[in-house]
Amino acid sequence: MTSLKVQLESSPPFEHAAELHKTAKAMGAPGKGLLAADESTGSIKKRLEKVGKENTEDNRREWRDLLFTADGDIEKHISGIITFEETLMNHSAQLESKYKGKTFVDIIKSRGIIPGIKVDKGTVALPRTNPEETTTQGLDGLLDRCKQFYERGARFSKWRCTYIVSPTTPSALAIEDNAEVLARYAAISQQAGLVPIVEPEVLMTHDQSIERSLEAHIAAYSALFNRLALHKVDFQGLVLKASMVVPGEKHSKGKAEQVADATLQCLSKTVPPSVPTIVFLSGGLSDKDSIEYLNALNKLKQKDPSIAPWALTFSYGRALQGVAMQAWADGSVQDSQKKWVDRAQWSGEAAEGKYNGGCP
Repeated sequence: MTSLKVQLESSPPFEHAAELHKTAKAMGAPGKGLLAADESTGSIKKRLEKVGKENTEDNRREWRDLLFTADGDIEKHISGIITFEETLMNHSAQLESKYKGKTFVDIIKSRGIIPGIKVDKGTVALPRTNPEETTTQGLDGLLDRCKQFYERGARFSKWRCTYIVSPTTPSALAIEDNAEVLARYAAISQQAGLVPIVEPEVLMTHDQSIERSLEAHIAAYSALFNRLALHKVDFQGLVLKASMVVPGEKHSKGKAEQVADATLQCLSKTVPPSVPTIVFLSGGLSDKDSIEYLNALNKLKQKDPSIAPWALTFSYGRALQGVAMQAWADGSVQDSQKKWVDRAQWSGEAAEGKYNGGCP
């Protein structure tokens, strides 16, 4: 039987290897991170309705228009923007600005920001799990779709799997299944020339301690990187989108230093040093907590850079958009844009361990 080592040595390099490496590193440039504006039509519905807006295509386009055309040097803090297919392929700016009439993808590129695209088709129930766990669909036809997105201008993609933490989950089945799905996606994405962002989101929706959270993260990430290696994924052209190691939402909130320490423990045990960039999701965290936790992580890294050979930055959706969306719904485009740009700046400062407060 051919050994794994021989298989890996005989694997041909990706056609786009040099570009993949350059892009993955640029996504973690000092003081920069990602805006996650990739909510599906169903996901953004909840956010729009929460602020009193109807989930129409015009409202979805206007909201993203506001984000992408905001005054200020967002390119100083934002290295990439994750979009949804509707946004990348169809929409153009219609608000009054110097960008009016341009496609969103051209606006993003003109600002020196890398366009990206969410490519998974959402989570579904994983059969034979009790309590019910999830897997993610969308592998069918993925290569052709990724090639189309590359031609449109995208240079990275994102795929999310979720892991539910309870006294009995994530199960071995869920851990292995989602690792396989993420690895297959990553290999396909790289084949098409897109840097894959693998997102194994560990959901802390129960009353679990931070120690239990750490166990679940280590189990999920260990299986993931083992599977990525088996599928011959190029780690230098890969980005990990990680969740902070926090206690369950029904548990008392962890302090920033405690969360940072547990998160670095997990990463140091599971993530190869050749991965250039790790971005963190905000998940259910507030904008203030998301920024402070990231800042604490980078302050720990500054004390001993050897414990974190990767760029540690952000890929925030709600933490950058939440307060700004309410201001937009209240009728103030200018105030809305200022709120999101401020949060981008504070997050960029946190990515260098230089955040000194400001987020209310």
